[in-house]
Amino acid sequence: MKSGLYNGFSSHQYEYNKSFKLLDVDLVKRDLLNHIFTRLGERVCQAQFGTRIPDLLFEPLDEDTLDIVETDLRFVFNYDPRVSIVEVTVTPLYDQNAIIVNAILNYIELNLNNLFDLRLEFER
Repeated sequence: MKSGLYNGFSSHQYEYNKSFKLLDVDLVKRDLLNHIFTRLGERVCQAQFGTRIPDLLFEPLDEDTLDIVETDLRFVFNYDPRVSIVEVTVTPLYDQNAIIVNAILNYIELNLNNLFDLRLEFER
């Protein structure tokens, strides 16, 4: 596996790791999360960038919501040329009002499969 192919920075977890620098899989994951939590139409001159997921967190957790989450996640993963989807699983936790997402993604230029996991909490 190549190392340092992707270089970037994020202030997201600076207080935990005391570094702004992100490399490779960590950078791609942060970029994917930024895309997922950007509201559809929020980007200037890029009306098709983003997802409906931030707006769904205040909706009922039902089959329609699950379908939208999976559809939008697949769109984000397919949008990024650095990854390809191996598998996506969207699991509702109705008793906790949450969704667990487990996606195995292939990081193409890194020649690596890695788990992308996400927990979406819904308002009660």
